[in-house]
Amino acid sequence: MEDWKTKRADDQLLVIFGASGDLTGRKLLPALFELFIGDMLPEHFAILGAARTAFTDDEFRTEQRKHILEARGDKETNSEDLDKFLRILFYQAFDSTDSAEYVKLKDRIHLLQQQESLSDRIIYYLATPPLMYELVPKYLQENGLNTAETAEGWRRVIVEKPFGTSLETAQQLNKHLCRIFDEKEIYRIDHYLGKETVQNILVLRFSNGIFEPLWNRNYVDSVEISASETLGVENRGKYYDGVGALRDMIQNHLM
Repeated sequence: MEDWKTKRADDQLLVIFGASGDLTGRKLLPALFELFIGDMLPEHFAILGAARTAFTDDEFRTEQRKHILEARGDKETNSEDLDKFLRILFYQAFDSTDSAEYVKLKDRIHLLQQQESLSDRIIYYLATPPLMYELVPKYLQENGLNTAETAEGWRRVIVEKPFGTSLETAQQLNKHLCRIFDEKEIYRIDHYLGKETVQNILVLRFSNGIFEPLWNRNYVDSVEISASETLGVENRGKYYDGVGALRDMIQNHLM
């Protein structure tokens, strides 16, 4: 019997909305490739990128190959492993702001489930601008994509920060999502807070005999936090104009 820590996740399909964007190319697919070469993905697993950009499967794979190699930097990458990973990567071009267009997504999902022997388990990852967090789930519901079609199936939705622009809008968004998915099916995440270094700050302090006695008000006069970035706004100007550096950086990265 597999140890619970190494037990594979259920066979499933991961649908990434906003798949032609920055988050997918710089973070999501490089991370999924690391899971792939670590043999930590489900036995039957596929990734379906969904966005407005008119990519074919092969064009999308070529684009993501560059992103993965760039993200790995100096790490040695086995080309055979990368080729195998890219073969489970697919793409569907459609307009996610138009409910009528979701029939294209629905048909492609059914086709992939047959071709790749996938179960009726789907995760929707919203790697989109925050203004889409209400529209995408709404249109999924209108097209019957928010509920499983079989008894063993399930649906999940992942929403990235920023989650609303205030307490009121966050509560409103939460109520909206809970009308479409069950609470257990909704994952509100912040990729930055998943970093091991961030998670280990408390361990570093309280489990370290050097720091623990000294890191308190009696010995610390001031604390200065610096965020040094090598990456600029690049092509994310539209996103930053709407969200701003305060919500994007300070409330999670620096706090």
